[in-house]
Amino acid sequence: MTDRVRIIEHGIVLLDFSGVAEAEAERHRAEEARKLISTQPLGQALVLTDVSGSTFDQRTIEDLRKLVEANRPYVKASALVGLSALTRVIFRALMTLTGREIRAFETRAQAVEYLISKRVSAPASAAAASPRTPSIPRGDPR
Repeated sequence: MTDRVRIIEHGIVLLDFSGVAEAEAERHRAEEARKLISTQPLGQALVLTDVSGSTFDQRTIEDLRKLVEANRPYVKASALVGLSALTRVIFRALMTLTGREIRAFETRAQAVEYLISKRVSAPASAAAASPRTPSIPRGDPR
């Protein structure tokens, strides 16, 4: 783990790819991320990726695609922050190519809140979550 690829509060895996101006110098981060996420239980990792203020070249986009695909078996939910108008287009294409659902947020706090909500499994149905009250048909004078 490094300062950029680490586990933060609530057991969330942070991939801090923010402020990257020279993609070539940071390429090794994708491999660090892959290694850390692969240590998580299958289907349980909560991943927060921050790309605020970063620039991307074609090779970086390909590295991210490979990372997203490699992490699929380990990830329960993913969130992304820091998209610009251009990176939003790239992000949509990446989601289409990989078939992964990664939610985009404006802030890390919003992303963390979303990921925490995904940790707890929702009840199988609304009926299981609350007691049923008998329904009375309309027009019944009771």
